[in-house]
Amino acid sequence: MPLGIRPTVDFVFKLLFGSLENTDLLIHLLNAVLKPESPIEEVEILNPYNDKMFEDDKLSIVDVKARDSSGAWYVIEVQTTIPVELRNRLVFYTAELFSRQMNEGTSYGELRPAISICFLTEPLFREVEFGHLRFSLYDAAHSLDFGDQIQLHLIQLSKYHVREADLVDADAFERWIYFLTESQNRDPDELRQLLPDATFSKATGILEMIAKSPELRLIYDDRAKEAKDRYSELKDAEARGKLIGRIQTLQELVSDTISDDAILSSQTSESLERMIRELKLRLVKRG
Repeated sequence: MPLGIRPTVDFVFKLLFGSLENTDLLIHLLNAVLKPESPIEEVEILNPYNDKMFEDDKLSIVDVKARDSSGAWYVIEVQTTIPVELRNRLVFYTAELFSRQMNEGTSYGELRPAISICFLTEPLFREVEFGHLRFSLYDAAHSLDFGDQIQLHLIQLSKYHVREADLVDADAFERWIYFLTESQNRDPDELRQLLPDATFSKATGILEMIAKSPELRLIYDDRAKEAKDRYSELKDAEARGKLIGRIQTLQELVSDTISDDAILSSQTSESLERMIRELKLRLVKRG
């Protein structure tokens, strides 16, 4: 029977990679994604809440925050929707991770790299075929790299199509891609055969634990439903935004006053569609 537990639901993702007893899984994932010259051997799981420096600061929380033995800082997240503000939020979290290292008495030379890794179930850059996108400080006009102090890695999961037959020769990164995207559709014993490494066997055991525990399964179902609802709300908002854009374009074509976004946003989808039909009819009558 399939596990039915998606690792990309934030509750599961945090159990897998944000728990003190699972630092080995996090280390394995970081090495698989970053492929550093010197493998990461030790990480410290940190409080995912960023304390407010000032009273009116925004309190932020991430899925997983960690620091390795070299002092590099990490934020690891999973995103099942692509809200409009996602790019700014990812940049903010990465910059905050770097700037908050600076305390009284800290020199600039002591600042260590701040690295964000975000797994996306929906692509942010649909126009590219690549799954792993890496952003850093770079002068494109003169091909100058400013350094790796700030790194932002996007893993667009839907760009990968790792098949069972590919797993024999797959590297650690591709195996994690398979685990994150396909494990919910596999029986735990089947998954252990496909991914026999001890690391993935342990990760499979965590999914199995959630599936068998009534309490954990209830939490999972609630979080999965919330994620599904957010996805539906975002898609509905995107659809309404397209309707509003079409109305404003048609209004311009028939020389009407362009309706304000706020006014149109207060209308139901049915009302917006009716407005489009009426505007199209007027446009046809005008020839």
